[in-house]
Parts: sequence; C-alpha cells; structure tokens
Amino acid sequence: MIEEYKDYCVLKAFNLSAKQIDDINALSTKGVFIQASQEFLDDTIIVINKSESEVVFQNTLNKINEIAKDKIYADYDTTLEERVVKMATEKNLKIAAAESLTGGMLCSRIVNVSGASAVLYEGFVTYSSSSKVRRLHVKSTTIDSYGAISKETCQEMVLGLLANKEIQVAVATTGCAGPNRDESGTEVGTVFVGVGCHNGDKEEEFHLDGNRETIRKTTTNIALYMLMNVVKNACK
Repeated sequence: MIEEYKDYCVLKAFNLSAKQIDDINALSTKGVFIQASQEFLDDTIIVINKSESEVVFQNTLNKINEIAKDKIYADYDTTLEERVVKMATEKNLKIAAAESLTGGMLCSRIVNVSGASAVLYEGFVTYSSSSKVRRLHVKSTTIDSYGAISKETCQEMVLGLLANKEIQVAVATTGCAGPNRDESGTEVGTVFVGVGCHNGDKEEEFHLDGNRETIRKTTTNIALYMLMNVVKNACK
C-alpha cells in the first residue's frame, strides 16, 4: 500500500491504548490517510500524505505525537530488535539474555538483525528451576520462597548475567504462557521481565491475555522494548 504513494511516513510506538489507536485513526482526512494498528503491543502508524498542503501533513503528525505522547520510539519503519542492535552498537555495549517462557525467541529476534554479533554476547534458555540455579546462580531459597515465576527470581536472573563483567546489559524473562497454570498455581499470562546494567536493574510484572504463542510473542516484544530503553540510558 505504501508504495502507491509518493509521500508517507511510518511511526513506531509501543503499547498504545485502544483509545489512543482509535484517536489516531480518527485523524484521517481527505488530505491525509492514517492507519494505526497493533500486534503483540508493538504499534505501527502509517501516515500517507495525499494532500498538497505540507502544513496539513505536519499538523497531523504533531497531533499524533500529542496523542501517543512518549510511546513513539522511531519516526521511520524499523523494529524493536533493529533499534536495540543499532543503539547497542553505537554505544559499544554487549548484551546477554536469560529466557524462560520465551524459550530463545528473544535472542532469535536479535540475531535476525544484521550486525547482531557485535552486541549479543550470549543467551541462555533456563527453562527449568534447576537450570536457573545452575546457570544463573539464582538462589534455590529464592525459588522455594517466591517461585520460579516471580519478581525476585527474575531479578536474580538479571544479576546472574551481570556477574559476567564482559557484558554491560542484561535481560531476563520468566512467566506462565499456558495453556494451564504451572505447578505453583500461577495464573496463565503472568509474566516478569527484567533488565539491568551495572548502574542498576528493573523488573516489571505483566498480566497478558491470549494463547500460549501470543503470550510468548508479547513477552518478547516487552523484553525488547525494555531492553531498548535500558540500552538508551546505559553506561559502560
């Protein structure tokens, strides 16, 4: 569709609300066509200028920015993983990942980007609790007390990666993708994502809807978005 028009732009945002998407789509006029959509919380906003007025086009972009606020992460057609690799390369940062429910999906997305070898140091799929203990030095007492799917375990996964001083940025995922609750009774869709650098770490809890694949893909996007932000602010 884009190729049919000479003038267009693509904005990328993350986790716009349904109202924000509706409000952006409502800005379409005879002069400017807009199509905003979301997939696994990652948003694409296509703005096609069919108007002769550059002022109308720019005013529309300004209104979109006002609606989306700080959720726009690029003003060109790109992906979360491309942004991560580009930003980490510019800062000469090495990234390590520890994945549980995402099962390698996060690293695979990063490796899909040309030049990923410059930034991706290593990735672990620590799916079992014993693997988290053995490979990442998560305390067994932490898992016993809080569960493998917990903010505390996610934090220790991040810190376990950061124990390797050859890396500067770490990301970890753990959660229940379903279709059933885990042995601890964790609700399906409960997810923890953690990111960190040597200046500190941050873990967040999410409650996601959808089937197993949707939850895993959405978690991967969340992890990439959080990773992008920590890379943006990280220091070596």
